[in-house]
Amino acid sequence: MINQIKKIMGNALALELLGSFTEPDALLIEQLFEEKLNEGYEHVNILIKVKNMSVIKDMKLKGFFEGELWGIKHFGKIGRCAVVSNSNFMKSIVNIENKMLHLFNSALEERYFDENQLEEALDFIENNNKKN
Repeated sequence: MINQIKKIMGNALALELLGSFTEPDALLIEQLFEEKLNEGYEHVNILIKVKNMSVIKDMKLKGFFEGELWGIKHFGKIGRCAVVSNSNFMKSIVNIENKMLHLFNSALEERYFDENQLEEALDFIENNNKKN
């Protein structure tokens, strides 16, 4: 399930993954993302808070594939990405992704934040509002 943590003006989305991730969750993210692009922003910044890693094992296959296909299609439109969690594994993945994915999308900047750094993560995604 996806919850919007905070409604943000500008080009940023702040979302939290709770429980399982399903196809309707992937479609909701796509809708919110498209709304930001339709407002004229070149890139959309996104914060994803993962409460615990059980969301990975509870992810529904169709939701996973829908999310992956959407991500590939919109990869060039993602700006800053903040991942908020309490997982050293997730921290390692984000650090590797940031280095690799930046080679294919120069606007992409991905950072990991511990759960107690939520405000810092929100600042990171909110302070980059460039329109076309």
